[in-house]
Amino acid sequence: MAETDLDVVVQCAVLAPSVHNTQPWRLHDAGGEVLEVFADPGRQLAFLDPAGRQLHISCGAAVEFGFLAARSLGRRCDVSLRPDPARPDLLATLALGERQPATDEETRLADAIPLRYTDRGPYDDRAVPLEVVADAERRATLLGAWVQPIRRPDDRGVLIAVLAAAEAAEAADPRYAEELARWTTTGRAEQGVPAAATAEWPGERVSDVPLRDFTGADRHRRPGDAPDLTPPTVERDTLLLIGTELDDPLSWLSAGRALGWMLLRAASDGLSAQPLGQAIDLPAGRERLRRELGLVGHPQFVLRLGYGQGQPWTGRRATGYG
Repeated sequence: MAETDLDVVVQCAVLAPSVHNTQPWRLHDAGGEVLEVFADPGRQLAFLDPAGRQLHISCGAAVEFGFLAARSLGRRCDVSLRPDPARPDLLATLALGERQPATDEETRLADAIPLRYTDRGPYDDRAVPLEVVADAERRATLLGAWVQPIRRPDDRGVLIAVLAAAEAAEAADPRYAEELARWTTTGRAEQGVPAAATAEWPGERVSDVPLRDFTGADRHRRPGDAPDLTPPTVERDTLLLIGTELDDPLSWLSAGRALGWMLLRAASDGLSAQPLGQAIDLPAGRERLRRELGLVGHPQFVLRLGYGQGQPWTGRRATGYG
């Protein structure tokens, strides 16, 4: 059977990132070249995401990947978020329309879909191009979200403090380690985060921000941990925050679309990214970020961005759409 445009959209949508690579979506061919994106509650993180906020962000990223795939095929694509109040698990529809030439940007970003991956290892010292951040800010605004770089040292200190406090709080609850263990794998599985993708850093380099410890034990190397030894190079990567005016399911989907676009814009320039999920996992951390950074709106996602050294590791399950 010949591959249809909708088949290509599905294949690209499922390459989107998701929290702990849970891939919490179900895709359904509704006929008439319309793709329905449903939440898959069986893949929702009960401890870290009881409200489904991160599930919605993940599905929003899949929607944006699918949208850009459709555009790269030269098809109009109309996206409707939460189109039917009577079906709350129906998060979005993508309807393919008439032929409409893709822009150079849309083609370039779609080409980056199979190249994008999460890199949790060290990044090199090259500066992130300012136009990458500016483009992400522009697209986020069009999607109903916003992007704020964390540039001021005081703001960076706030984020570091929130990350450290949040992961300590998570590690104090055994349910956190149990959930991480469920979604951490030892090989190239079709879901979850392979152990090889959690990245051991070399002894001579350390990040200034606490990165998630996938053992759930809150173990981190920190600058100044061993003052009697040669101090490591402290890496201070570009940090970006995605937020929304409101804090509801529609806003979460919009934040996910903005995230998906940003990651592809970065990947098209050879950049990698890593989520700093602890900062936004728990309501207390998100509220502290909002208060101490003086945000007008709600923080939805935080990530580090830079030129990585790693390789793709996470797998994908069969699309299972029909």
